[in-house]
Amino acid sequence: MSRPSAPSMPTERQIQEAHKVVASLHPGARIARVGPEGVTFEYPEARKHVSNWDNKPFSAEGA
Repeated sequence: MSRPSAPSMPTERQIQEAHKVVASLHPGARIARVGPEGVTFEYPEARKHVSNWDNKPFSAEGA
């Protein structure tokens, strides 16, 4: 039996194309990581949403 091939890294062109598409949808997006699983982006928040639920645990089971 042959061994499965190792995952390959995205090419420079694939990274640039992915960034171009994501940046067109979310202009503040930036590349966080590049690995065999693909390109991971970070999306900075334009503004922080403040609500009464910030930093509080939530569970639907208690409802």
